[in-house]
Order: sequence, then C-alpha cells, then structure tokens
Amino acid sequence: MKILIILDSESYNHPPVLMGKIISKAVSGSVDILVVVPRGGHLENGQAVAQQASLDLGAISSRVLIEEGENTVVIKRVLENQTYQLVIVNADRILRLRKTVEIDPLLIKQSEVSLLITQNAKPKIDHILLCTACGEDNYSIVHQAAGLAAALGAAVTMLHVCAGAVPAMYTGLDQIDETVKELLQTDTSYAQYLRKGVEILNENQTESEVKIRRGIPIEEVVRETQIGNYDLVVIGSSAVTRGLKEMLLGNLTIKIIDRVELPILIVGSRKIEG
Repeated sequence: MKILIILDSESYNHPPVLMGKIISKAVSGSVDILVVVPRGGHLENGQAVAQQASLDLGAISSRVLIEEGENTVVIKRVLENQTYQLVIVNADRILRLRKTVEIDPLLIKQSEVSLLITQNAKPKIDHILLCTACGEDNYSIVHQAAGLAAALGAAVTMLHVCAGAVPAMYTGLDQIDETVKELLQTDTSYAQYLRKGVEILNENQTESEVKIRRGIPIEEVVRETQIGNYDLVVIGSSAVTRGLKEMLLGNLTIKIIDRVELPILIVGSRKIEG
C-alpha cells in the first residue's frame, strides 16, 4: 500500500502520522509525507514538521515532499504524479480551512483514493464500525474493510442503516423489531446483502457482528459511536450518490467530523491494499 500523509507547515499534527504508522505497519506499506507550505509561509517550518513526522514514523519506509503553493493545487499535482491507495489528513485541517467542498471531490470523486480523516486517534485499532446503507448493492467497501481489519487484527461491527421505516420488500418482516438473526434468514435483497457481507468478513477470519437501524443515517452512526467502543469508522465513497450523501459533501462533512469524535475512513473504489 502506498500512503500519502498531508501535513500543514505551521503546526505539527501527530494523529495523521500515528494512523499512517499503524496502517502501514499492518499492511507492509510505504509512506509519503507531504508538507504544504502556503505562499508567504516559512519553508523552515515545513522542514521541521517533515523531520518530526519522519522521526515519529520510525522504521516505516517514508519519503518527504515539501511543496509551496495553494493547498488544493499542490495536492492535485501530487496525486496526479503518484498513485496512492490512501490519503490521510487531520480533521482540524478541514475544519479550519473550510476546504471540504474543494478537497472532497478531488480525493473521492475524481481520484478515487480512500481518505482517512483523523481525530482522537488511538495507538491501536481494535474495533472498526463499518457503515452501509439500505439498498446498497456494492460489496467493495466490505471487502476493503475486511482486508484492513484482518491486517490490523481488528473486529468489525457492520451497521446497516435504512432512512426512515425499513420497507418490507427489503426485510421480509412486518416490523424491524425482529432480531437480526431472524432477518438474515429471510430471502430478500436486504438480507442477502447482509449475509454476503458477513460471509466476506468471515472469509477474512475477522470477528464480526451485524447491527440494523432505521432513521437518519448520520444520526444513527453518531449514536452508535457514542454507545460502542470503536477506534475507526468506515464509510464508502459510493455514498456520494446514495443514502449517506449528507455525510460526505459540503458543510455536512464538517458536521459529521464535529460529531463523530473518531478517525473516519472514506473508502474509494481504488483497492486499498494494492
């Protein structure tokens, strides 16, 4: 795996480097450290940030890129010149610069690179919350989350959310109050997707469980992160055009970063472990 960690030159943020180190070590990947120095900024500050990041990565194979210019222009140029499977940025960078509308289409819709937004990173990833939506028919996010979880030795909780009431055509049940076990035994597209998801997780020898919710996806995701002990939240970039759209674009991206106080991995269509 090739990982790009994006850092600001004016202050050092450890969470992106910590997450990059954890993931790179688990998958035997390599890391590029991109430090963006704004026009009129101090190059020596960027050099100091890069040096500290390299020290914190330790034995992880890494390369330093110090670039001067406007953020999105520099990021776009670097992504065009090198193929990455994962890009890592810190949440406060997005919140402070308010560049979400520019950065998200670049990283998610155009380059198809997975994006990890870090905050409150822990020294180990033991439990992953994998979020999928009602009507989902793409197993790519499950495959990628399962592979990453297996490499990390982490358990996965698959949270499947349907906006509003769950249609009987999806569940085959009159009420959502029936147990997950009963639902998985029905012969519906909804149950088939969940069974396949569990099968993929099992194939990767990943400890897993399934939870089903109805309501506003962002609210259900936030609620689950508050009641469960998770280290990483995973959602799919396909959600840009599906039921979790509000989590990825515009000011609502900032809302979920504000409310989900965990690292968030947005999985793109490009295979993470490649």
